[in-house]
Amino acid sequence: MIEKPVHILVVGHDPALRDEWDAAVEGLPARRVLVTYASGYAQAEDYARNRQPELVCVELTTAFQDLKLFAKELRRTVPAAVLAGLFWEDQLGGRENDPMVLIDYVRAGIQDFLRRPLSSTELRQLLDRLFTQRTSLHGTVGTVVSFVSNKGGVGKSTLAVNAAAALARRYPEQVLLIDASLQLGVCALMLDLVPATTIVDAVREKTRLDETMLRQLAVPHPCGLYLLAAPTNAVDASEVDEESVYRILNLARRAFPFVVVDTFPLLDSTVMAVLDVTDVGFIVMQGTAPSIVGMVKFLPMLKGLGFGEDRQRLVLNQNYRNFAGNLKLTDIERRLGRQLQYVFPYQKGILVAANAGEPYILGLHRYFGFGREMEALVDDIAEQQSARRGQLSANGAVKPAGHQTASLTEETAS
Repeated sequence: MIEKPVHILVVGHDPALRDEWDAAVEGLPARRVLVTYASGYAQAEDYARNRQPELVCVELTTAFQDLKLFAKELRRTVPAAVLAGLFWEDQLGGRENDPMVLIDYVRAGIQDFLRRPLSSTELRQLLDRLFTQRTSLHGTVGTVVSFVSNKGGVGKSTLAVNAAAALARRYPEQVLLIDASLQLGVCALMLDLVPATTIVDAVREKTRLDETMLRQLAVPHPCGLYLLAAPTNAVDASEVDEESVYRILNLARRAFPFVVVDTFPLLDSTVMAVLDVTDVGFIVMQGTAPSIVGMVKFLPMLKGLGFGEDRQRLVLNQNYRNFAGNLKLTDIERRLGRQLQYVFPYQKGILVAANAGEPYILGLHRYFGFGREMEALVDDIAEQQSARRGQLSANGAVKPAGHQTASLTEETAS
């Protein structure tokens, strides 16, 4: 299982806080940390509600009543979060180890303390103390996987829909497919569904949104999955912002063991929010020169955003017939400097299935070609959740290249 990042919310007006935290986090190469900054309690409450941080660090002041109210709201919206105080030594008169000096902060809701200027050593000790011991105490959350690309037309939505359908066949009523391709969402069409509600309804209800309402807004499909559909028009799509995406995904992973997200082929703020919450991302490309050249540039961008190779699965989707001069797998991998984890061969029946609104994987196609590769991909997703539940040994290793068993020739079965 891939280690889930620790999401930290830092609250304070001091502009030096960001530089301190950035430097401290850089000194923690062995732990994935995601830091969000809020300038005050009101903004922090919104961020906490939407992003569900594990650790909230606040600048200590003498405004104990305000701190107490914030701590109370935090316990209501993020009951598992730890509230820690950030202090300067002269702020406590050099008596930071004196229980009587700290008692007012503890009464206000502070559970731990960090000295400023922040050091990597103290931050690492705090994280180890809090989360190494607390991991087994928290309820299991669902696995979030996303299908991502820098180019449209590569079959990303086809793979997302078929992966969700294959998961739902194994785990009925436990899979949520979120169509976050806000401008071009086609998941409902590919499932032959006409949803009365979409992701926009979840956004409009975000102050009341909980796990139960999210299930009610999602549309069930006969195969056992639920769909939270994309907006029906661009005007509605403009209402979906990154905070809404954080809120929806964090609720979704508490309501469903498996959350599959289809994304828009553009690295905007909403897609970056999806990536922040994603456990495993399937990076989809075609075997054409423009697609591969674009992917060579795209992968370093993902790494620069903190979405490292350990969370990436490289997927080659041959959604076209073979032709003279078609790139070889060895050429593609050499150009990428990476090994492909999955290679999906061309299958004409997929186009027929898409037009009919019937996921191809739900037919009798599991044991060869596209179906066999999809089953291997779904095994990968299922293992992530099984490891999270402690049923498997978790080593975080990338799956061996699935394309060793895949053929790029056209399948004859329909």
